[in-house]
Amino acid sequence: MPNISFDWVQNEAGEVIPSIRHLVVSDSPYWDYILGVGEIWPASLGEEIKRVSMPFTLVEKNQNCTHNGVLVFDSDSAEGYFYFQISSETCAYFKADFWGRGVVTNTFLKDADQEKNITQYAIEKKHRVRTKPIAMITQQANQIRPEMLALSSGISPNDMTAYGVLLGDVHYVSDCQTRAGNYPFCDQMVLPSYSTAKSLFAAAAMFYLEKEYGDVFSQPISKWIKQCAGDSWDDVTFSNLLDMSTGHYESATYSADEASPQKLVFFTAKTNEQRLEFACGHFSRKSKPGKIFVYHTSDTYLLGAGLSAYVKEKLGKTADLFSDVLYEKIFKPLGLSQVSAQSRRTSDLSGQPYVGYGLFFTRDDLARLSRFVIQQAQVDVNSSVLAQDPLQAALQKKPQKPGLTTYYSHIRYQHGFWARKTTNKSVCKKPQWIPFMSGYGGITIALLAKSSVYYYVSDSFHFDWSEAIPELQKLNLICPSVTADN
Repeated sequence: MPNISFDWVQNEAGEVIPSIRHLVVSDSPYWDYILGVGEIWPASLGEEIKRVSMPFTLVEKNQNCTHNGVLVFDSDSAEGYFYFQISSETCAYFKADFWGRGVVTNTFLKDADQEKNITQYAIEKKHRVRTKPIAMITQQANQIRPEMLALSSGISPNDMTAYGVLLGDVHYVSDCQTRAGNYPFCDQMVLPSYSTAKSLFAAAAMFYLEKEYGDVFSQPISKWIKQCAGDSWDDVTFSNLLDMSTGHYESATYSADEASPQKLVFFTAKTNEQRLEFACGHFSRKSKPGKIFVYHTSDTYLLGAGLSAYVKEKLGKTADLFSDVLYEKIFKPLGLSQVSAQSRRTSDLSGQPYVGYGLFFTRDDLARLSRFVIQQAQVDVNSSVLAQDPLQAALQKKPQKPGLTTYYSHIRYQHGFWARKTTNKSVCKKPQWIPFMSGYGGITIALLAKSSVYYYVSDSFHFDWSEAIPELQKLNLICPSVTADN
């Protein structure tokens, strides 16, 4: 366990609100952490001692893995013990139960920001979409089988963190099952973005900057990143990096480059310089940019570094791609939780955001942010926050711009978003392309008709959500999308 130090206040509802509820980088060599809002009550009848129970998340150092648990301690004594238990995670390569105790020290302070913290959390809760149990989705279509949305034929309950459907003004949600029962703070369970950040960070930031300045897609990466100087990078643009079609690769075979042992050099690198050296120098030039899709998280990182330099030129030397663009212009106006307010970054002075992964959300954050993306492709161009032409292309709204073919004939990729072709005639009379986002280990967020969202967050390595598609069509969420013509 890392050393955890935090200030907290209590509201009238008996909720314990930490002043910082986003990623905290600790002095532990192994773990960082995120704290959530807990509860306080008398330890036993007639006693003045108050007991606190609160959600917390251990986050693997420099990575996106989350291990969700509960802390318990008594708040009225100057010193005592805290107890903790962790029985679930979203981490495909490291699954473990943790429990134990440690020493807790309480110091009573007069907090000048007490009312501010209470008010901010109250506002955050007001932004949440109301929830109903996933079983109640049958009220919208009585023939729907909610259990099929859990993908239980491919995902064990122990590997499923959460799943749900955002439909209209209701968020139909699963329990947050753990190996020790249902998680008591499901609304606050921390979900890692993994590669959905390629859509929700890289693409979203690009679309915002394109709307603001109109020239970001065409920027050559060699202009902004010195490590990419040279003939092989001169014609590679930010757009090519977003599409992961730079023409630089070792093998175009599925996952050969991304899963190679050499790629660990990139994923374990702690400094911006080390990551850029890999991103610009590891793969040789083999094809013309914009032609062949090869999945490289290092491409998205390189794009993020280029965007960071671009933003500093536009907004000033201290401007930050995450804080001043993604969070300030998109996340904050949406009223997302404080969990979303930090990104994983390199540990050097540059603090470069990872961009291709490394964000954290609650289930409400994920659902509402995904709905925002859908709606931005539909609103009047004068009121949109994101550039509509590339966004509509990414969401398969422009058949003349279908995107790049991938390793599978029924999967496309464009501008940070995937699309899946469904040809099941019992679902739709004509083939449909369904846009979605995907994350390491088994995370899918499908962007559906009626500004609806279906998602599941797992660590099962299961990416086939075809069994959910017929159920979603019972809600008329599949067939109204753009008809495929090829």
